[in-house]
Amino acid sequence: MIIKKKNKQAVPLSHIKNNLNVYLLFLVIVPSVLYFRLLNFEYSGLDDGIIIMNINNVQGSPINLKEAFTHDAIMGDKGDTFYRPMQTISFMIDAQLGGKQPWIYHLSNLILYILTVIALFFFLRKTGIKKEISFLIALFFSIHPLFTNVVAWIPARGDILLCLFSLLSFSTFLDYFNKRKTIYIILHALVFLPVVFAKETAVLLPVLILSYFYFIQKKKFILKDIIPFLIIWTISFVLFFSLRQNVIKVNHSSNIFGIIPFIKNLPVIPITFCKLFFPYKLCTMPFFDKTGLIGGVILLVVFAAVTFKVIRGDRRIIIWGGVWFLAFSIPPMFFRIYFATIGYEYFEYRAYLPAIGILLITGFLINELSTGISFKKILVISIPILLVYSIIAFIHSADFSDPVSFFTSAIKTDSNNAMALGERGVVYYNKGSMEKAIWDFDNSIRICPTYPIPYFNKGVVYSSFNDHYKAEYFFSQALKYDTLFQDVNLIKAKAYINLSIEKNILKKYDETKTLLLKAIRNYPENSILHNNLGLTYYSTTKFDSALFEYNKAIESEKNNFSYYNNRGQAEYHLKDFASALNDFNKVLELKPDFPDVWGNRGMAKIKLNDYEGAVSDLTRAINFNPGIGAAYYFRGLAFSKLNKLAEAKDNLKRAFELGYKGKQYGE
Repeated sequence: MIIKKKNKQAVPLSHIKNNLNVYLLFLVIVPSVLYFRLLNFEYSGLDDGIIIMNINNVQGSPINLKEAFTHDAIMGDKGDTFYRPMQTISFMIDAQLGGKQPWIYHLSNLILYILTVIALFFFLRKTGIKKEISFLIALFFSIHPLFTNVVAWIPARGDILLCLFSLLSFSTFLDYFNKRKTIYIILHALVFLPVVFAKETAVLLPVLILSYFYFIQKKKFILKDIIPFLIIWTISFVLFFSLRQNVIKVNHSSNIFGIIPFIKNLPVIPITFCKLFFPYKLCTMPFFDKTGLIGGVILLVVFAAVTFKVIRGDRRIIIWGGVWFLAFSIPPMFFRIYFATIGYEYFEYRAYLPAIGILLITGFLINELSTGISFKKILVISIPILLVYSIIAFIHSADFSDPVSFFTSAIKTDSNNAMALGERGVVYYNKGSMEKAIWDFDNSIRICPTYPIPYFNKGVVYSSFNDHYKAEYFFSQALKYDTLFQDVNLIKAKAYINLSIEKNILKKYDETKTLLLKAIRNYPENSILHNNLGLTYYSTTKFDSALFEYNKAIESEKNNFSYYNNRGQAEYHLKDFASALNDFNKVLELKPDFPDVWGNRGMAKIKLNDYEGAVSDLTRAINFNPGIGAAYYFRGLAFSKLNKLAEAKDNLKRAFELGYKGKQYGE
């Protein structure tokens, strides 16, 4: 009798035993290999450089945690951006390790990103998705091109922290009710507080946790079991909002925050959903597009239909996953940046936490479809998709390698991105590529003639060329159009400052006074405006008025050496030589290598009969710059008072040769 060989049956997925360590190893190695080159990347040029610079300047050494809770996200004192203490603290830690070097901030983003991937794997397991499927979903999450922005752009740190600690908070809550150990309450408290201080969106997390607990796990509502968590949540939120209200002081208009922005931002939901499945047109500064909108709507309908058809049993987890997606997608939609139509309408990294709701649904969908199918077969189907996604993510990550690449990515995706063109122009200007800079500024202006920043930057370019008439024109245009942004002036006092400098150079003193008086009404605490008005009064010999403005400048900024130097000169002309000497001494305390002050102090010492000291100071001034005729003239006067007539004659002769006639200071 011949025994026939039986057909090999597919081993059910639930029977396959996989080593947990192998899964975790893959979840670490794959994103590490994919994104390790980020460590060689520069800052992007959008927000990150200024944030890191401010943090390094403000925190000092060691880490000053208080500063993280008393400043906004960019470490500003006026509180006109978001409140992100956890992000700031993480940057402070980086600053201690690597200073202002970008590699340390990229490394931290990558480490936190990998930790989030691992947290997602365990979270999916706790919701009932099979271990192998949880691994596969987490692996897709780790290489998904849509989230390249999250790991590659340093300012996305806040969303990584929000996602990581949200998953940990959810997991510790479930662990407590599964194991009834107090340690999980303590752990929950430790991970929930960082969620709250990562982003305001965390306010929805307790609602999602409780709804899952009672409607999905069908646990009985026992108040005494929930009280410890209610206490943790309440204390965390009260602490957050009480600290936040002392920092964030700007009340946005209805065009920036409210229902109007929400309605305008509605396309972000279908577009994000579309990119989750078809990662196309990825961009550093994206706009809404019709293809993504239509495709996203169709995909949403198809996905919902397929899901409800395949999953025939209890569908509450599917509904809950959809609620997760919407709950974390909607709150940011109530805010719309004031230059959305010329810069970017959304950021791809904001899909990071909401996408977990869709991944959860997908996991349960695969759970149903995979019955009787081997994990090996699922892997065979998945590997090509993983490879394609990895290649797209790898290519897209290069868009974050440096500022030119960052803004060029935005321009390639939409050639009408006026903001990206303007910002790339600034990068070219800083690199010395003036023709490229002007080309970008001109195109930015062509696309949006009322956008003030490229006008301002062209003014800077022409000022550097000493073409002060063109500089004056472009600064005037910048100021003109800046006032159109009623909700928040983009350039603010800088337009007044630079324009007043050009008008002073062109000796349009009456226009300068009018301009600066108006500017000071708008920005009364701005020290530069007061200083510039003082210079204008000084140029028209109104030394009393100049002194008044210099005093105002010093009141606002007490450690600016140039203000003391300017005030000392005004005091000199008002014949208050002792005060002038005190101010020149203050300048030397603040900046000993400032050449002008040596000559100024030498002149004041002559008036105070300190001729030896005057000769010493004026000699220092000449050593700094041998071409200053005034220094030779006054040193000649000092020598004559010391009866060193030969030296006096030589110095006065040299002053005459340099064109100095001794009339500038009324001698």
